[in-house]
Amino acid sequence: MIETFSLQRSMIDKNVSLLLEQLYLFKGNYLIVADENWAQANWADVSNRCQCELQIISNRYDITQQAKTAGLSVTFNDLDFSQLENHYYDGVLFRVCKERASSHHVINQSFRLLKPQGSLLLSGDKNDGIKAYVKNACNLFGDRTAAKKNGNNYLATITLYPSEKAPLDDKSYAKTRDIGSLEDLSLRSKPGIFGWEKVDRGSAFLVEHLPLFLERFEQPPESLLDLGCGYGYLCSHAAQFGIGQITATDNNAAALLATTENFQTTSAKVQVIASDAGDTISQRFDTIWCNPPFHQGFAVDGDMSSKFLEASKRLLAPRGHALFVVNTFIPLEQKAKKYFRSIQVLAKNSSFKLIALGH
Repeated sequence: MIETFSLQRSMIDKNVSLLLEQLYLFKGNYLIVADENWAQANWADVSNRCQCELQIISNRYDITQQAKTAGLSVTFNDLDFSQLENHYYDGVLFRVCKERASSHHVINQSFRLLKPQGSLLLSGDKNDGIKAYVKNACNLFGDRTAAKKNGNNYLATITLYPSEKAPLDDKSYAKTRDIGSLEDLSLRSKPGIFGWEKVDRGSAFLVEHLPLFLERFEQPPESLLDLGCGYGYLCSHAAQFGIGQITATDNNAAALLATTENFQTTSAKVQVIASDAGDTISQRFDTIWCNPPFHQGFAVDGDMSSKFLEASKRLLAPRGHALFVVNTFIPLEQKAKKYFRSIQVLAKNSSFKLIALGH
């Protein structure tokens, strides 16, 4: 079978829809914890239909901006609930994620934020571990409910009966930690970042071929944009090649936090900027390096390729060169023809390909 790559954006996550159907029935104080699974939510519709006092906390810059535009109260941070009042909310809504540390962190914080007899609404797919999350939350909350099946999706409403219980293991979610020496680089990362405990194999493939890529330049590049920086692995290599002006940007609050920390003790001139594929940046760069997050929630999303290519066209200097690493099955070269004149597959293996782009 030939693997295809859809260019259509995915519909709203069905587990998110289950939560919203419940939300529209409520009055009182409610909190939505909105991660990447909420990327397709219609926030204008939420604003119009919601009858409760609603707050949103999101670790995604794009979601934060969309919710603000709809007139909703939203905070952008790395799921930091410290400024929210204890026992204030009648309900917290969370579509669980596969990363256990993140989900346990939200469940633990909900225990503090909910009023006695308040409700934590959890939704998710079976392969997300929803049943285990519901069981763990019930043990913490003193409840005995179970997730109800809705097709392939599950929803549970867990009631808080306050007691002295040990919190779930969230791997100290809020803290960055040293993930070891990586090619003579000492880098810190944390839960909440995709692939946070390791070096992404695609990024490593890109770094391996940087000397070959930099041969394309008549003059060594002085400025770099790391588009979708994660914890900063790619741009951490820039100093080795004499690049003195580095801008790192990401949509994810945890990534921005870790990248900022990784450059605090270096002499490099680094800006770390929140953006949705560079939408808050106007400077043009000699080179752009990108290992794009071609996934939305847990599904591959081909429309993301256009967003990152369009951003690179706008932000790349006239004589600059961009370098993308993608899975071999993603037809980035075909999509890039709309945006760039120079397109070359620089290297390829069984998993990844590097594509060099120029005006």
